[in-house]
Amino acid sequence: MLMKKLSDYAEVISGFAFDSNLFNDVKGMPLVRIRDIRRGYTETYTTEEYKDEYIVKKDDILIGMDGEFNISKWKSDDALLNQRVCKVNPINTCNGDFIYYSLPFKLKEIENSTSFATVKHISLKQILNIDIPDYSLEEQNKIAMKLNLINNMINNKKHQLFKLDELIKSQFVNEVIV
Repeated sequence: MLMKKLSDYAEVISGFAFDSNLFNDVKGMPLVRIRDIRRGYTETYTTEEYKDEYIVKKDDILIGMDGEFNISKWKSDDALLNQRVCKVNPINTCNGDFIYYSLPFKLKEIENSTSFATVKHISLKQILNIDIPDYSLEEQNKIAMKLNLINNMINNKKHQLFKLDELIKSQFVNEVIV
C-alpha cells in the first residue's frame, strides 16, 4: 500500500506558550490544555492577547504532545491552543475524519517506542512524518463514512449501557426503601 506523510494531508499547528500567570477559571478566552483534550472542554481561561491561528473550533482535531499522545475532536466552543497541544488542519483534498481515524494507532506506536525520564514527548516533526494510507478522496470519504457509522453505534451503545446502569441503581434503591 502506498503511503503519504501527514504533512501531505494536513497542516499541523503547535500551540502557543500562553503565560500561566494570566490563567484563571472565570474570564477571558477558554484555553485548551493537554488534560482537556480527551474530555473535550476546559475550565481554564486566559486574558492574554492571541493570534487567530491559535483558535480551536468545535470538531478540530487535537493531539497531546506530552505523556499519552491522545487525539480527540474538540467538543466545546472556541478556545485557544496552548503549548504542547497541536491542531491538525486537513487540506481540501482530503477527508478530515479519514485523517482522524488514521492517527490513533500511529500515535500509540510512537508513544510505545518513545523512551522517557519523566514524561514522554512527541515533536511536531514526528507528527508531520506519520504515514497515512494514500487513498483517493472518494475512497477516504467511504472509509470515513463507515468508521463514523461504527463510532456512532459504539457511542449509542455506551449511552444505552449508562442508562441501563442508572435504571438498575434506581431499582435497587426502590427495593431497599420498600
